[in-house]
Amino acid sequence: IGGDADANGCIASAGYTWCEPLNKCIRSWESACVDLEEEETTKDEKEEDEEEEEEERVLKLHIIVLTVSCLVGVSLAFEITHEHLLEHTSETMRPIIVGLFGELTLLGFIGLTLFILFKMSWPHELSEYLYGDGEVIPELGESVHMVLFLVMVIFLAQAVYLARLGDRVLNKWKDWEGLSVDRVSERTIRKHKVLQSASLLSLANTSDEQVDSLIFSLTRDRFCVVRDLHPADFEFASYLGIALGRTLEELVEVPVKSWVCLEIVLLLAWQVDGLLGKRDKMVGWILAGYALPLMAGLVLAKLRRILVQHTAPLLADAEQRGQRGSLKAMTNRSIRRRHAQEERSFKKKGAKSPPRSPKRPPEPREKVLVHDTYHHAFWSGPHQKSKFTLDVLRFVPLGAAIYIAILLLVHAPALLKGEVLATYSIYVRLIVLVVALLPPVLCTIYVREAVDDFAIAGHVESLQNLRFVEHVIRRQRTVAAFEALKVVTFLRKPDIVRAAMQLSDQAGKDEREERSWRSIFDVFDENQDGIFDRSELRVLLTKFSTATEGKITEIIELLDDDKSGEISFDEFYAFGRKLERYVRENVDPHELLKEMFEIVDDDRGGLITVHELHQTIREIGQELSIDDVRFSRVS
Repeated sequence: IGGDADANGCIASAGYTWCEPLNKCIRSWESACVDLEEEETTKDEKEEDEEEEEEERVLKLHIIVLTVSCLVGVSLAFEITHEHLLEHTSETMRPIIVGLFGELTLLGFIGLTLFILFKMSWPHELSEYLYGDGEVIPELGESVHMVLFLVMVIFLAQAVYLARLGDRVLNKWKDWEGLSVDRVSERTIRKHKVLQSASLLSLANTSDEQVDSLIFSLTRDRFCVVRDLHPADFEFASYLGIALGRTLEELVEVPVKSWVCLEIVLLLAWQVDGLLGKRDKMVGWILAGYALPLMAGLVLAKLRRILVQHTAPLLADAEQRGQRGSLKAMTNRSIRRRHAQEERSFKKKGAKSPPRSPKRPPEPREKVLVHDTYHHAFWSGPHQKSKFTLDVLRFVPLGAAIYIAILLLVHAPALLKGEVLATYSIYVRLIVLVVALLPPVLCTIYVREAVDDFAIAGHVESLQNLRFVEHVIRRQRTVAAFEALKVVTFLRKPDIVRAAMQLSDQAGKDEREERSWRSIFDVFDENQDGIFDRSELRVLLTKFSTATEGKITEIIELLDDDKSGEISFDEFYAFGRKLERYVRENVDPHELLKEMFEIVDDDRGGLITVHELHQTIREIGQELSIDDVRFSRVS
């Protein structure tokens, strides 16, 4: 051993080999042939790589958390906005919000589908094959995605705006409820007659609130005659409010027909695109935009012509009879009220009351029938009734949203940068842009008015909705029952009744207010004879009050102003007006709700069941079914 040393003196038989980095002989199992400085450098580089990887991992985690937080924030904002709109939108206008968010969900799904498709490999491969650049088609996909997002935002803004205006229109109709046809001025009647012979195009630009109120009154009276109702007993504005809400709901829903039409327009634009330059494309797009308000204007003119032609014979018939208010129906309730007034006038004169039977039949009158061919006045009316006219109108808001999105994302930047109309000054290009933005404004005006007219024209005569009528009647009965419950809450307290009766009645009479108190009075009037005597009121107060007989008698005497032993509607109405003033000035609404709650909560369990509410309302005197009570809770 030792005789086999190599040139460096390393004895191979002993396991030594020469290590150049260390410049000495080493055994491989004892130490590695690595330079210590190089090994230290490699170790440092490895640690740096690990630190960079950790920093990158933390950064990615931060980005993920921020992204998810943003998505959660957007989702919360979406839901909060949804709830805020539902809370601050009237019941009749809520369907449009529900329908709108349904369509937004659909558009969101389409956007998500596009996002997933363009994240796959095939768009890049196809783009590389067709254009030699793998990013052309994905970038186009991002542009389409942006257009869809902008369309969603614009569509949302339009729907919210229409819902807000719908509330205003409903309030306007409620104000017109108190109007009578016999109070219309001759000037308004002449305007109505001028519209009867006006051209279709001129009707779209003719808007007169006085004429609209006349049309509303004539249509209301005719509707009540057909349904055997009295205008003072039926809230026609509420009926139209439901119809308006449903119309707006259908307006924001995009049906299959609209999608097919959009696809046809897209294919036509695709074929024309290669034949036109940038300027011609922009001009063509602006002209297409002006076609939308033209379409909406034609629908508005058609609806106004239908309403004018429908009310023309009604107005002529009223004039022929010599009294424009003669169209109103005469029902059992109005006859009963007249009999009650006659009896009170006899009593005031000290005469014996005229004989009156509660079962006295109404005066015979000819049955008024619905115009079965009324819907023929609409486009394609014999086959689709009013549906086709509404479909034409539904296309306008969606078309306007798409028009604005394309204009703002494609044509407006090219116009402002000078890529189009480059030879003209910036002021000329700005004027062109303003002209291009006018169609959506005109669409909003025409669509708003057309929707209002459609709510009336599309829900009378042969198109009347019996389910809406039942809804209004049930709601009126329910509201009257709860208002009666509120009155009962105060009738239990003689001191409040006395304090209210001492107030002066300063405000002028309002027909809508009188109709409301008439409904409450009818709830208390068990035998529906137009008056309720002391025994009826005593029974009612005994059910809901622990007051002594003396206090109950005191309350009755306070209400019975003429000491006739019976309480007429005039006496009850006078008390009601004074009570409203007293409540407004002296009563905390929360305390009132608490007292009403205690009246209904019969078992004092802290919760009100449907059966408890139903039983309380029945004891008041209003015959509502369980479904009516349950319906009142939901609404």
